[in-house]
Amino acid sequence: MKSASSFGSWKAQVSKLLVALVAFAAGWYFATQEASRLALNEAYNRPVSLRKGTPSTGDDVAAAKAGLANVLGVRGVANRNRKISDLIEGLNPRAVKALFDEYATKPLTQVNEYIMACLMARWGELDPQAALAAAQTIPNPALQQAGIRSIYDAWSAKDPAAAFAGLSQLKAGTSDYSGAMADVVRNYADSDPAAAYAALRGMPAGQSYWAFALVFGPWAERDPAAASAAALALPTSNIRDTTLQKVATAWATQDPAGAMAWADALPAGNTKNSALSSVVGALSQQDPSAAAATFLNLNLPAGATRDKLLQQVASNYAGQDFNGVLTWADKNLTGNDYDRVVNTALQNASDQDPAAAAAALARLPDVNAVNPAVQSIAFNWGRQDPQAAIAWAQSLPADNVAERNFAITNVFNAWVSTDPTAVAAYIQQNLSTDPSFGKLAVQVVDSWGNSDPQAALTWAQQLPAGAAQGNAITAAITQLAKVDPQTAWQDAGQLSGGGAESAQVNVLSAWAAQQPAQAAAALQSLPSGGTANTATANVAKSWLAQDPNAASQWINTLPQGPARDSAVTQIISMVGGNDPAGAFNWAVSLGDPATRNTQVAKLAAQWSNSNPAAAAAAAQTALGNLTGLTSGQQATLQKVVDNAAAHSQ
Repeated sequence: MKSASSFGSWKAQVSKLLVALVAFAAGWYFATQEASRLALNEAYNRPVSLRKGTPSTGDDVAAAKAGLANVLGVRGVANRNRKISDLIEGLNPRAVKALFDEYATKPLTQVNEYIMACLMARWGELDPQAALAAAQTIPNPALQQAGIRSIYDAWSAKDPAAAFAGLSQLKAGTSDYSGAMADVVRNYADSDPAAAYAALRGMPAGQSYWAFALVFGPWAERDPAAASAAALALPTSNIRDTTLQKVATAWATQDPAGAMAWADALPAGNTKNSALSSVVGALSQQDPSAAAATFLNLNLPAGATRDKLLQQVASNYAGQDFNGVLTWADKNLTGNDYDRVVNTALQNASDQDPAAAAAALARLPDVNAVNPAVQSIAFNWGRQDPQAAIAWAQSLPADNVAERNFAITNVFNAWVSTDPTAVAAYIQQNLSTDPSFGKLAVQVVDSWGNSDPQAALTWAQQLPAGAAQGNAITAAITQLAKVDPQTAWQDAGQLSGGGAESAQVNVLSAWAAQQPAQAAAALQSLPSGGTANTATANVAKSWLAQDPNAASQWINTLPQGPARDSAVTQIISMVGGNDPAGAFNWAVSLGDPATRNTQVAKLAAQWSNSNPAAAAAAAQTALGNLTGLTSGQQATLQKVVDNAAAHSQ
């Protein structure tokens, strides 16, 4: 039996194969495969029970098949898959091959793909050359590619040098090659990073250079001095800078003083600056006050690297000593550096002590703008003590309207997600005359409507008449439409003014997502105009996504006019790239001449790329029959005609 660590490695190989399969799976299968993957991850984290009755002799094909048939009846995906992997991990090559031959051509159900994943990983451990030959016969390309990668992963976990040499069996530059090479190099670096580095140096740079970055993390953890010397020997490039940053970070975690001395001795330039930044960034996680002091002596040039490092130091410092980082900033920083550190510290502290962070906000300059820390303070305080947070937000300087409103809004964003009823009562009692009341009322309704849209609508309806009430009612009806579109449609019809139109459009959009035919029927009660046009376009878009044939038939029955044109435009937008001929025919049917001519010219040009003769015939007809063509549109259509003539010669 394998050790727990070996078994865990084998499990990880199967997981990687499953992830690759998920990446290639389509549509309906994705959801089930992803659910299975999550279940498998849960199962893999549990202790593996002793396997009973696992075949272990040379003549055990029948026993393997019987054992697999038995575990396929186990209930529960995670439990079943754990037993499948337990069984297959104990098979010998003969049994693995027999099961592979049986399952390689079976339908690609979820369980069959999992069995194949386990078989390929196990075979890669036992006999990688035979496994590779077998993988090449898998008829499904996605499963074949994932199987090849899994074989190399399992092979390199057991014998990385041999697996690295075996990469020559794959064609360089293909996805098979790059995926397998990444797994092999990672496993090689985990066991012997210096040997992995030497192996990569022996390959053509075009095939291997990108993989150097995979070696230096594990190497620097073991021997940072040797890893740093090797990284410096690489040609100047982004890959070299990345490896040096990995070395600096790993070295600083073990020996900050040694890492700093090494980085400081590098030649002046971007490489040195990046290495120093990595060292100080790693140091800030262990001793942020020392990292802050070191930062002041770096003399890094202004720019993104320096700003990112300063922010990292401030964040780690604030996490350990909020008052300490503020004192350090007061003594040593000015201008944008000071603002960046204090803002970062306040955002970091707001999660644990938003009141203290709010008190420290006064350290920032009083400008007529919104400080980034305000959002974090308001939201976190709003979750912990909303009424205290509101009092603070309202106490912000009245002349900074943007910041004050921003703070109030974010407090309510947090509170309304947990207790919309309490928020509704509070704002109605205390903020009915506040300029932010209308926006807050909509916030309440939007959140409340997720759990009880009818209650949210009732509350909105009893607000004082005005814009705030109208917007809140519209928001409530929109939320109600998600669960009861017919009632919401009736409620929207009882409104008046612009709010009614907005509510009707929103309701029809929500209705069409659930029942497009019913939403289309409801459209008939709308008077012609902008609302009907917008609603028709929304219904058409939703219906086309669900049932394009039924939606097209409906659109074809619409009377000529702006509403039909808006629906036809949705069809053109949806099919124009894949079916320019069909889209062209729809474009010709548009009623508005300007819209029609624009679409006809554009689609004829697209169509000409795939079928020059058919596009030319349509373009010639358009030139002869359409009125109102601009000179540019005429030129485009004539070019389509000329293009077909050129192709025919």
